[in-house]
Amino acid sequence: MSLPPPLSQADAACCQRLADDLQLPSVIAEILFRRGFTTAEAARCFLQPQLADLPAPSAMKGLDKAADLLAEAVVQRRQIVIHGDYDVDGITATALLADFLRKTGLEPIRHLPNRLTDEYGLTMKSVAELAEQVLMPALLITVDCGISTPEEVRRAKDLGFTVIITDHHEPPADAADFPLADAVVNPRQADCAFADGELAGVGVAFFLLVALRRKLVEKGWWTQDKMPNLRDSLDLAALGTIADVMPLTGVNRILVRAGLEVIGGRGRPGIAALCERAGLREELVSAEHVAYQLGPRINAAGRLGNPQLAAELLLTQDAGAAAVLAEELEAANILRRELEAEVLEAAIQQAEQQVAAGQRSLVLNGPDWHPGVIGIIASRVVDRFHLPALVFTGDSGQEKMLKGSGRSVPGLNLHQALEQCRAWIVHFGGHAMAAGLTVRDDDFAQFRAAFAEAVRVLDSGLPPAGLVIDAVLDERTDFRALAHSLRLLEPFGQGNPEPVFLLRNIRLREVNTLREHLRFAVPFNGGLVKGIGFFMAAQFEAAAEGAVDLAFRLKESSYRGVSRTEVHAAAIFSCKNLA
Repeated sequence: MSLPPPLSQADAACCQRLADDLQLPSVIAEILFRRGFTTAEAARCFLQPQLADLPAPSAMKGLDKAADLLAEAVVQRRQIVIHGDYDVDGITATALLADFLRKTGLEPIRHLPNRLTDEYGLTMKSVAELAEQVLMPALLITVDCGISTPEEVRRAKDLGFTVIITDHHEPPADAADFPLADAVVNPRQADCAFADGELAGVGVAFFLLVALRRKLVEKGWWTQDKMPNLRDSLDLAALGTIADVMPLTGVNRILVRAGLEVIGGRGRPGIAALCERAGLREELVSAEHVAYQLGPRINAAGRLGNPQLAAELLLTQDAGAAAVLAEELEAANILRRELEAEVLEAAIQQAEQQVAAGQRSLVLNGPDWHPGVIGIIASRVVDRFHLPALVFTGDSGQEKMLKGSGRSVPGLNLHQALEQCRAWIVHFGGHAMAAGLTVRDDDFAQFRAAFAEAVRVLDSGLPPAGLVIDAVLDERTDFRALAHSLRLLEPFGQGNPEPVFLLRNIRLREVNTLREHLRFAVPFNGGLVKGIGFFMAAQFEAAAEGAVDLAFRLKESSYRGVSRTEVHAAAIFSCKNLA
């Protein structure tokens, strides 16, 4: 557990100025200061992100050319094919483009790969199949994929496609491997002048639509007052950005904050039905709700091989159809959880053995593990062991091949680590925090050793596993007022973690267990606030018998207009043991 260092007299004075200038509780001002917002103007921009502050799309390399090509296809009524990916980012980016193009009177062809039978991204197979469905010349645009497929792009162009690549994954290190598409839009390109390279695929697609809408107005397709309001599309941008674990800072914070407001309005029938099915009937939808309730339901379709189901849900304008599709997604998500449970125990056992052997990276393999859940298993393993993890299973589409999915920890760039192992990899793609790859079964041992070495070299001191405490409170703190004030810092996620607080030497009340969870109440200002420690029932004795140090997060929710504050334990330390 890492405690915040004491503030110097000058820093304490700066925190007080922030609190006074912005009328913030002192705890919120201190959190902002410790996170680098040391002036009122910087803090105000963070707390009140505005769509007007978004950077100009034209700064993104290749975007104006892509918008010109798309606008030309719209005006000439050419067929447009959208090639996405099977995760939430790829599905929402596909729906975003398709929804906009429908407003121009076109019905684009949507292609989302089958995770169970297809390779990742643009492939020779998908290019050939799509070419058979269209009348050439046609336009092929990728979203959330394509940056590392030069041969496939060349083949698509040979078949008559105009090709636009939009992606956010790391471009190839070797220029010879860069796709020679008619336009390439990726803010991670080395010479791209866009202000933020950390967009999700759906974020890149959104900025393309901003530019496309302007081009169509210039061509007289719409007038300023008749053009679609792209703010209505930010619900999709928020879903994809949060689910793809992009940093919720800078441009992403602006997009996601506005997108969550759009989701809260329940204007899109598919998202409204999804919220209803997830039990989010009246609540304001937060990034946490997207990450743990909405996102997994959308992802479940892709994990089980039918991402088109989720795309149809997001695109339907019929509330009745949306309810039926949301029910189908719910059934898929239940099955996904069952498959995940079957794999997780074995994966944890492998991880524990590797941790006991002193490994600083985890490479797990189950030949018959379901390929649709290896990504989420990697996430679970990282959450538990705070180490980068790769999870492999047999590739049903290719003999003697292993399909893998990886997740990383802050401070270690997973894509860079895999670059160091590419001699043992058939193909891979991804970014700093997540990646997918294929390895030959015969090369797996060499790959595992190479990955361990790459992580060792890149590990310039990964932070030790443990909690970072944002502020130390006492029992006089008004928890309810503080929980309400924390909404100013939302959305929480990668790059903007939810604050963790510490109460020292307190006695919990009403301690009991509910299955594997610990229930309790925390005293404050003469009252009590309810608390829960998920999967912490084993700490019942320490929590019930004496004073503890409690690390926790504060949650505020509402039901039928009634606000409720709850403490979620992050760790409980017995003061007796600490002594």
